[in-house]
Amino acid sequence: MRRIGVFTATRAEFGLLRPVIAALEASATLTPRVIVSGAHLSDRHGLTVREIEAEGVAVAARVPVPLAGDAPVQIAADMAATLDGCARAYAELELDAVLMLGDRTELLAAAAAAVPLALPILHLEGGHLTHGAVDDSIRHAVSKLAALHFTAAKPYRARLIQMGEAPERVFTVGSTAADNLRTFGRWTRTEVEAETGLDLSPGFILATFHPETLGAMTPAEQIDAFLNGLEAGRAGRKVLITLPNTDAGSQAIRERIEVWAAANAGWAVARASLGARLYLGALTACDAVAGNSSSGVIEAPIAGAPAVNVGQRQAGRLRPLGVIDAPLDAPTIAAALRQALDPAFRAPAAKAPPPFGDGHAAQRIVQVLETTDFAGLARKPFVDRV
Repeated sequence: MRRIGVFTATRAEFGLLRPVIAALEASATLTPRVIVSGAHLSDRHGLTVREIEAEGVAVAARVPVPLAGDAPVQIAADMAATLDGCARAYAELELDAVLMLGDRTELLAAAAAAVPLALPILHLEGGHLTHGAVDDSIRHAVSKLAALHFTAAKPYRARLIQMGEAPERVFTVGSTAADNLRTFGRWTRTEVEAETGLDLSPGFILATFHPETLGAMTPAEQIDAFLNGLEAGRAGRKVLITLPNTDAGSQAIRERIEVWAAANAGWAVARASLGARLYLGALTACDAVAGNSSSGVIEAPIAGAPAVNVGQRQAGRLRPLGVIDAPLDAPTIAAALRQALDPAFRAPAAKAPPPFGDGHAAQRIVQVLETTDFAGLARKPFVDRV
């Protein structure tokens, strides 16, 4: 059995990794070793390692980081701790490769830790563009460190090949978000209410907002514009909003959301985390998705839910039918939200062909890994495009 490390540091990325972990657990030749770090181990961020363990996933190693604050220097310190802890965990677990997904700061540290160990990196969701966040540079940096790539769509594969990656190492498998939807199925609003204990009638908007780390506005200005637009455009719906990640500026956003939700307790509720299963269930049952999370442009279209994508954080990603872009301006956000809630807009979005795969991405990933010789895989070529 070859040991595949699976690094996870946030609730969102674990949700996308869960189908791959399950497929690795079912493999006759591969076994996952889950390495948990970042917000998963933070009380302030919901201690979501408990959700991982509640799903029956064994945690092979924990890499704690300070998470003392969201200032850039503090995030750099978190990256240093992640690099050190991951290097030790990789060595102790005697891994054959390490698998990771996405583009966050801790991911770059986790990838860098594998380099001196000559440990092949298996990267999911490369090739995207997100012009409004520092994640864009991090994603491309991890791609250049990675030995194998598993992309959600053909344009993303083409971009990695343009970056000099060998075509035989880049596989278009679809997004594991589609796998989750196939596994968990669609929920009703009543089922979400039963799970959360909330009254979400007559309908609700699922919202998430993270710092736009390369934006011109301060985090406080960003969240104020979003919340004001959300309030003006909700058209009588309840709002279920999840708290932000650990990016620079997240604390100001977290505090603003908590105060706002408390002041509007009759129709707004904030949760640190819903967990992968409940979040996806809420996404399939809501009237619309709003915010700047990648779930608005990836999971929401798969589920057929209309989405208002705010600001520049996701600028550059593919835009399936059903996604409405709006700048960080309250009146424009409100107008976009009213459009998303209009039945005339919702119907075509719900009937659009499912983007980003057919729900079998994890199976394809594991099939590739089962037939891959990891020996020397970390020694990768650069293919010139002239």
